[in-house]
Amino acid sequence: MQLKNLLSLTIFITTSIVFGQEKNLQNIKKLTFGGDNAEAYFSPDSKSLTLQVTNNDKGIPCDQIYTLDVTKPDVDFNSLKLISTGKGRTTCSYFMPDGKHILYASTHEASHVCPIPPKSPDGKYLWAIYPEFDIYIAGLDGKITKQLTNSPGYDAEAVVSPDGKKIAFTSIRSGDLELWTMDIDGSNLKQVTTGLGYDGGCFFSHDSKKLVFRASRPTTEKDIKEYKDLLAQNLVAPTNMEIYTCNIDGTDLKQVTNLGKANWAPFFHPSDKKIIFASNHHATRGYDFQLYMINTDGTGLKQITYESEFNAFPMFSPDGKKLVFSSNRQQDKPRETNVFIADWIETDEVENANASKLKKHITYLASDELKGRLTGSKEEKLAGNYIEKEFKKLELKPYDKTFKQTFNYNVRLNPHDTISKGKPNTGTNIIGYLDNGAKRTIVIGAHYDHLGLNEHHHSTKMNSEGEIHNGADDNASGVAGVLELARMFSQNKRKENANYIFALFSGEEDGLIGSKQMAATLKELYPNVEAMINMDMIGRLDDKKALVIGGTGTSPSFPEIIEKNKPAGFTITQETGGIGPSDHTSFYLKDIPVLFFFTGTHTDYHKPSDDEDKINYYGVENIVNYVFRTVNSIADLKTIEFTKTKINAEKIVPKYKVTLGIMPDYTDHGDGLHVDGVTENRPAQLAGIQAGDVITKIGDCNIKEVYTYMECLAKLNSGDEKEVTFLRKGQVMIVKVKF
Repeated sequence: MQLKNLLSLTIFITTSIVFGQEKNLQNIKKLTFGGDNAEAYFSPDSKSLTLQVTNNDKGIPCDQIYTLDVTKPDVDFNSLKLISTGKGRTTCSYFMPDGKHILYASTHEASHVCPIPPKSPDGKYLWAIYPEFDIYIAGLDGKITKQLTNSPGYDAEAVVSPDGKKIAFTSIRSGDLELWTMDIDGSNLKQVTTGLGYDGGCFFSHDSKKLVFRASRPTTEKDIKEYKDLLAQNLVAPTNMEIYTCNIDGTDLKQVTNLGKANWAPFFHPSDKKIIFASNHHATRGYDFQLYMINTDGTGLKQITYESEFNAFPMFSPDGKKLVFSSNRQQDKPRETNVFIADWIETDEVENANASKLKKHITYLASDELKGRLTGSKEEKLAGNYIEKEFKKLELKPYDKTFKQTFNYNVRLNPHDTISKGKPNTGTNIIGYLDNGAKRTIVIGAHYDHLGLNEHHHSTKMNSEGEIHNGADDNASGVAGVLELARMFSQNKRKENANYIFALFSGEEDGLIGSKQMAATLKELYPNVEAMINMDMIGRLDDKKALVIGGTGTSPSFPEIIEKNKPAGFTITQETGGIGPSDHTSFYLKDIPVLFFFTGTHTDYHKPSDDEDKINYYGVENIVNYVFRTVNSIADLKTIEFTKTKINAEKIVPKYKVTLGIMPDYTDHGDGLHVDGVTENRPAQLAGIQAGDVITKIGDCNIKEVYTYMECLAKLNSGDEKEVTFLRKGQVMIVKVKF
């Protein structure tokens, strides 16, 4: 990313809610209407569901088991048929192999009233493991035909194998919450798991050979004590669970996810090679569960749902054509959870970003072998050859007879030199074209040059000439994104409503030279270009999942598209302006709508320390998928209207004579300027200001974000001494700074 004009940003936070891109789910239908409806599972013939319902308005104070015929065109509450006794509390129902009996757990024999749910003294979310639960079989008329368990303590969460031979369930009979199996008649009890922690919510694979389940695995002394203390009170804290698989005898135990937080409600995809599950691993705050799909080897994580803040309990119909799940979408009242059914549509696997391919590209481009990819260097040519080779593998067409577009310019080696013409230099853009026979074309670009050995003096580290500036984030990350999008668009099974130009620019660090060259001739070669997408520094997604997207004001359609396609848990800051510190500016100035994806600056920006091992691949993968969805939404628009961003709508960057010597966080957090980094031997560092501090005031000048910070600096002169007020871990601190 170009250092010059880095501060010229226009920021607003979008708050509108627009539903996302649930491509795997079609013809979504709401099956229940009010109350708390969950854990809906199919009958063997896919025509009915069994589910648990709580609905105070209908006189159901705690979970009872019902069935529902899903073949009826219209359903309402009266379509539900009570199976359980209506007494006590029930959970986890499942059809028996004959489709005429229901397996479920209930507390009704211990007491006819609903057991009191737990109340945590410290506010922690807890699940009750009611010791009164035992497992029963009932006919469709509601009459119990058999009790399968009667041992002391919790026995519940029972499911049946597709071959009809086994029942798996969770039990505390061993002293811990483990998985057990029994034959379909209740005989031949066998313990499956043995690890300390809550093992539950299991389901069989379609070939009946494996189990998938959620499990907590406390490891520290503190966590183990907490787990055991809660278990002694018949409680668990389900806030840290991962997905596991094993054979039905407990062998070949494997941890599938390693995402953190709560990953649960897993179910095998019809292929048995993937698992669908609910997770809040993405959530930075609040209550947010989405459905995800993952390969059984732990690769290929993919978000399935986007709408609402609770989606869970997914189950495929036995024929694999339907997915049923619970969600709080389409609520009539707060906290409602309803059951939904949808046609399951398999999407093209090629259309998922591949983390290993992204890592391969970034690792090579940011290697010492390429010595920072300085424009005009032999290493720039090596990087260009690598990109061209990738384009040829994908069978892209050359942009204009050749993939290479060379340009000549003069580079000033002294940034303060405004008189001389500078040193002549030559750079090369690498550009490929995907022809879908469409009426419009979209450019997807990034710059592949960086600072080399700091020959052009753009480094933010003093006296660093001769040191390799690898530029992993800036901008091997964006180049990898473009290469991966080129693969996804060119190798998938459909033709989009747009042609694509994949452009990798050089000369960006010297002033957007390469992109200016391309933009100057673009409309002559491709008059139907209607949008440009730029990725510059997408490799350092932070723990707040903060992503800045520029150019959203350059077309009226962009803000809604950005919002509806965003990954779960991401904090999106939209910048309206089309002019910014990267290559999209060159296209905006040619009246082309632009979008600019950027994860923010950091302490390694333009330093030799911007290395591959610091790349957040979870972030890069999610952003590339985000761009893919966004570009498809843009391609499907009837018209892409260009809007010039108004001068009075943009922040005018004030001129200032002093510096504090910090790297600011450009996201508007609303509570001050967040410090991303501090430059050595500059005023901030000398005064004791650190990365992570939040500056709120310079003298009597209040600071809310980056713009008011610059306005405060503009009022100062060199030599001025002012008090700087900031927050550090919530504590107000004041230091004197000489500017």
